[in-house]
Amino acid sequence: MVLGSGPAGFYFAKTYAQSGKKIAVIENSLMGGTGFRTGCLPVKKYLDTIRKVNVSKDLINKGFIDGTVDLSNVYKRTKDDLKKVEELIEEQLKNLNVDIYVGEGRFLSANQFEINKEILYADKIIIATGTSPCGFSNIEIDEKIILSHKGAINLELLPKELAIIGANVEGIEFASLFSSLGVNVTVVDMEDEILKGTDEDLKKLSVDYLKENNVKFILGKKVKDIYKNDHKVDIILDHDEVIKSDKVLITGVRKPNIPKGLQKIGVNVQEYIPVDQNFMTNIENIYAIGDINGILGMAHVAINQAINLSDYLVCKKEIMKNYKSLPNAIFTIVEIAGAGIQEEELKKNNRSYSVEKVFFKDTFRGFSKDIDKGFIKLMIDEEQKIIGIWISSEYASDLIGDVGLWIDQNLSVDHIKEKLFIHPTISEGLLDAALKF
Repeated sequence: MVLGSGPAGFYFAKTYAQSGKKIAVIENSLMGGTGFRTGCLPVKKYLDTIRKVNVSKDLINKGFIDGTVDLSNVYKRTKDDLKKVEELIEEQLKNLNVDIYVGEGRFLSANQFEINKEILYADKIIIATGTSPCGFSNIEIDEKIILSHKGAINLELLPKELAIIGANVEGIEFASLFSSLGVNVTVVDMEDEILKGTDEDLKKLSVDYLKENNVKFILGKKVKDIYKNDHKVDIILDHDEVIKSDKVLITGVRKPNIPKGLQKIGVNVQEYIPVDQNFMTNIENIYAIGDINGILGMAHVAINQAINLSDYLVCKKEIMKNYKSLPNAIFTIVEIAGAGIQEEELKKNNRSYSVEKVFFKDTFRGFSKDIDKGFIKLMIDEEQKIIGIWISSEYASDLIGDVGLWIDQNLSVDHIKEKLFIHPTISEGLLDAALKF
């Protein structure tokens, strides 16, 4: 059985069931977990809808079509659509004869799990329970005034003002979402920069978009406390500076979801659940994948671990944890996506490299699509090996594809020149960049 139906649990159940094995999925909340139902995917659904709205606005402004845009309806309709995710997950699992149990459960032994007063027996149990948002210091999330991502995607009415704690990936994605819907957004972070660790040129278009939507940034200041006051909040910063807002969204703070009874049956539980090379806990038939094992808190890493573990358990295929080229994406309206190393890290480590950049407006497909912003940049080392490919553009995450494989396989820039690219496509920008070396 697998505990959790998020990216890790769903993909493990799916691949394991496809091999002909009998499996049950246990979920204590909404099918899909954070990744599919209450966080990652829902935010992208909202942002994708906003992109369509922005295209419509542009067409209206250019006189191609007549019409108006109701931003409040955009939020409501998208929220209603999210319920379909649960149906999709259940349908796929049931088509593979996976048993589904919903409710709060607990371990009775290494092979027994009780749920809804029923005791289930399993040869192997996979923990894929992920993490949950939480407050910090003495600040607690109530999902009414002080929100996590769960409350933010399920608001009944959009607030006039929203303060977001954290200029991290989650915070900036939500700032893109709500500012696009007409909410006055203020982002607060103790760091002195937005999206710390991301190259300045990569994040410029995203930050510019936010500023055009009147997002205010308060950086280098720590949140000391939050007080609820007549359905509003007072956010107390360093030096007793006060920000007032209708609601506040806390991002970037999470805690592991440890199943009940796990420690009683002898599983080693620290801050997260430690695992070996094959994702096994200290109990030989209990495994932990995804965010719960603390290796890397990313949905695509969780999916990769799920597939690898299934292959290992079914056919003893060796698990290789290779995160050298780790692809990443920041799903703002103007996305940032790539694989490998960024320039900031190369400069920090005094590594020799060469970089070339191609702007999509200078490509043939960019011309046909009227793309006036965004670029792709390619970095190679002294041996002409590819060490980083990064994109700043709408739908950058879709363009990055499997380029991480090129980095993992130590391919050179000449391999890109030899590769066939469909013409005209935006992905030809990569070929154009390679031809500059």
